[in-house]
Amino acid sequence: MSTVSSNARGPVRGRSSLWESHTFRGALVGLIPLGLLAGAVVLTLVITVLARQLVAASGFFAQQQAALITLIAGLVVAIVVYAVALWSIVRRVAAWRHDGEQAQASAVLWALCATALVVIVPVLLALLLPQHPAP
Repeated sequence: MSTVSSNARGPVRGRSSLWESHTFRGALVGLIPLGLLAGAVVLTLVITVLARQLVAASGFFAQQQAALITLIAGLVVAIVVYAVALWSIVRRVAAWRHDGEQAQASAVLWALCATALVVIVPVLLALLLPQHPAP
């Protein structure tokens, strides 16, 4: 550990925490799109529940239409939010690589790969696994 400054009690040791680590900070930045996507999904589900409750007296078909409209709008908003976050972070990675911060840029790219896996694996499982297994 390095000595930061001294005071009346003697030298104060510098704290080397995880938050100061460029690699850890890069990994957290790479997880931002996943957090925004999860937030958009939760917000969409909450709005869908509220919309269904607002039109509950109108019957099943009105509830179905309200749920369909809010889910489609939420899907579009989630895709746009995810794409904008990815675009912003890839631009940041390019700037970090240009400035020579390779470790931080690499951590961001690895976190983006993990984010892509979290998004793609459920879709692939839904497509590849049979929906109605044979008796």
